[in-house]
Amino acid sequence: WNPDDGKLVRRITNVAERVYDLEFSSDGKTLAIAAGTPAQIGELKLFNVADGKLLGDFGISDDAFFAVAWSPDGKRLASAGADRVIRVFDIDSGEEQLTIEDHADWVMGLAFSPDGKKLASASRDKTSKVFDATNGDSLVTFNGHGDSVYAVSFTPDGKQVVTSGADKQVRLWNVGDAKEVRKIGGFGGDIFQLKITKDGHIFTACADKSAREHQLDGKALKTFSGHADWVYTIAPSPATNTVATGTYNGQIHLFNTQDGKEQRKFTAAPGLSEPEKTAAAKSN
Repeated sequence: WNPDDGKLVRRITNVAERVYDLEFSSDGKTLAIAAGTPAQIGELKLFNVADGKLLGDFGISDDAFFAVAWSPDGKRLASAGADRVIRVFDIDSGEEQLTIEDHADWVMGLAFSPDGKKLASASRDKTSKVFDATNGDSLVTFNGHGDSVYAVSFTPDGKQVVTSGADKQVRLWNVGDAKEVRKIGGFGGDIFQLKITKDGHIFTACADKSAREHQLDGKALKTFSGHADWVYTIAPSPATNTVATGTYNGQIHLFNTQDGKEQRKFTAAPGLSEPEKTAAAKSN
């Protein structure tokens, strides 16, 4: 999509029934897609952003993939999903380098540390874990979540992990000793996704129809409101002072991070006329 006018630029086909996670490579040239059909198949694929061509097919599972993460150097790709297995692939060869089976339920989120040496996970088993990204050894488990954990990310210095989920809390944990450092509350629903910028700002997507920005010390900075449904996904762009949010009813919202105001929104529904898009948004 063109964020300036909401027009469809390119449609990527050859993906599974449901797409659960999208992640661009650091240079923006490649798109990794975690997808699948529940209880049937999971797919992890790479596409060329410029023309939509399939670049690689990295593994098939018997259940859906929910999460995908690039290593900082762009040489590895991690994926996980409903089969509770975390897999790490070599981009060039396509070989599966690691297979990690340490969760008791779905794995919902993944994140590499800034130095690429560690891999963090978020799971429906109410835990988040950190693994050695070289050999797959379990390094630490973060217990204490009240419900499913949906999202995970490292702080810019790699010393802490931030998690969120169905217990309506953002939690900060020390990687070294597994202690909970801080809880950030004030959310009115499940926190589906979080992203941390290089300057240490936490952006969250919540089921209470709002997105938020906090500092790592817990200070609330902005609330991005005006959504008509659950905010399911979020992507900050510090370079343009913009944050994009995606909602359950298929709308994309763009906000200015300096004043919190909405710049534009559009319905991500290819093939629908404008009246049909409006009707679809209202019905949801």
